[in-house]
Amino acid sequence: MNVYVEKNAEYNRWWVYMDDWRVDFNTSTEAEQFVERLTTRLNAPHSFERLAGGSPYRGPADAGKARAGLAAQSDRQCAKEA
Repeated sequence: MNVYVEKNAEYNRWWVYMDDWRVDFNTSTEAEQFVERLTTRLNAPHSFERLAGGSPYRGPADAGKARAGLAAQSDRQCAKEA
C-alpha cells in the first residue's frame, strides 16, 4: 500500500493518500499521527490462521461450513454500526 501525506493549500487541509483512498485532516500533526499508526499496523506481524477464522480453508466441504458460520453471525452488529 502506498501511503503519503500531501498539503492542499486551496482547502487548507492535509490529505493522507492510501493507494486510491484519501482521508482529510486539519493539521499536519494529525495526518502524521494517522500515518504512523497505520504503518505500524500494516507492518505488524499477521497470522493467516487468525485472519481466516482459526482454520485454513481445505476445499468445497469447508465452504459450506464457513457459510453456515457467517449466517449464524448475521444478527451481530459491526462495531461501526453499534
